Amino acid sequence: MIRRAAITLAILAVAAASAQAGRRLDRARQTGTASAQVLYLPSGRYLKVASLGFPELLADLVYIWSIQYYGNYDASDRFQYLEHVYGSVISELDPHYIDPYLVGSLIMSIEAQDHEMALRLLDKGIAANPREWILPFEAGFTCYDSLGDHARAARYFEQAMRIEGAPGAIRRLHAEMFNRMGDRRTSLAYWREVYQEASNDYVKDVSWRHVHDLTIEVHLEDLRAAVQEYRRRFDSWPPDLKALPRAGLLEEVPVDPDGRPYRYDRSTGAVASQSPFSLYRKPAR
Repeated sequence: MIRRAAITLAILAVAAASAQAGRRLDRARQTGTASAQVLYLPSGRYLKVASLGFPELLADLVYIWSIQYYGNYDASDRFQYLEHVYGSVISELDPHYIDPYLVGSLIMSIEAQDHEMALRLLDKGIAANPREWILPFEAGFTCYDSLGDHARAARYFEQAMRIEGAPGAIRRLHAEMFNRMGDRRTSLAYWREVYQEASNDYVKDVSWRHVHDLTIEVHLEDLRAAVQEYRRRFDSWPPDLKALPRAGLLEEVPVDPDGRPYRYDRSTGAVASQSPFSLYRKPAR
């Protein structure tokens, strides 16, 4: 009976603290005074003490309130306290509460258009929850989709894909980031891994198409560089591609993934593929 009464009192205290916090933030939004802009909501550490041992419950209540608050699209200054609410209050009350990191970062990135703020919140969540793949995945997707920062996205995706339970699609995104950066060799190596470890026909088909096209692109890059170096050394285009290994510029002349040799025009030094890129055609049935 005593324990039940204590829990009831704690819940009431948490609810009161949450309601007071909400009222203070609402007043700050309405007044717009300089002091209100600073002292609008207690810190998470303060509220944790006020929660009487139930910080997770208070985090729930503040989070629910925040959804209502940020759903008010008529408030012109509603993003003013965004990072504090999610980054300094809710995440301090319950660092292992995953939903506020995700929802908060979406509001920051999509609505407030502050992608770096979103990444700071996600970084805090990643540090507190190193076994949750969804957080580095969301950070990687923000870097890829919103910032176009493929190198940064690749680092987040790599972090996510190393975590137990991460879906295989993250590995494919990670491999593709290197292609977007222009590092086709690294991308090819990762796509080969995806292909070799694929557990179903769909992933095998998709990954093979990437391996196919990237292999052609890497071959063409090597052949064209060797042809240009031959011309620099000998002041003429090579008579054929077999002259490149003889000159020590290649180990061997490659064939494409379909087994076809590459076309070479000795009058211009142009090298091309006979096979079309598979990502631009329908799969063979």
